[in-house]
Amino acid sequence: MGVKEFRVAKKGTPGRGSVADWIAARDPSFTEADVAEALEDQLRGSGTVSLSVQDRAFWDANAGITPRAKDVAAAAAANAVSMLTLNASALTAGEVAQQLNLSSSTIRHYKASGRLHSYEHRGKLHFPLWQFSADTGQAIPFLADVLASLPQNAHPQTISGFFQTPQPDLVVDGVASSPKRWLESGGDPGPVISMAAELASGY
Repeated sequence: MGVKEFRVAKKGTPGRGSVADWIAARDPSFTEADVAEALEDQLRGSGTVSLSVQDRAFWDANAGITPRAKDVAAAAAANAVSMLTLNASALTAGEVAQQLNLSSSTIRHYKASGRLHSYEHRGKLHFPLWQFSADTGQAIPFLADVLASLPQNAHPQTISGFFQTPQPDLVVDGVASSPKRWLESGGDPGPVISMAAELASGY
């Protein structure tokens, strides 16, 4: 069964209509075929869009997707598209090596030692873009320390959500901020490491 069209449920939402309409208007880094493939993965229940019970609970709490039965289809689509977006924005090992001005072997060592976060999807290694500072291109401060405290088998979306979801206890310039922004702004890594350990304790 192919995926022909995804209708945006909320009336008045910009880009309302088919996936092709939305892509034509926004010109993202992925294609309509990529969306269809991601949704097919979701329908088959295979690939990296399948979440564990713990990851599902975290995702439901942080993704703004309600768990009501009538929202299941929209949640599945949102989940698949979120993973697609994460994949599309990720860097290859070669791109990371070039960005950090390091050798490919050093990047492999960084991956193995937990200094950088990566995951495998469709046989290729992906390094999510969120772990690098937009200003410097370098890994965000204390990344390895936080990664070491997170559950080792956590889904890539869970890790991404953890670093990018604003937290009320992490306030930067009077605004609740994500762990990523907190660390980039020079915040104490202790609270973020504690949050990561709390997440890990649920596994």
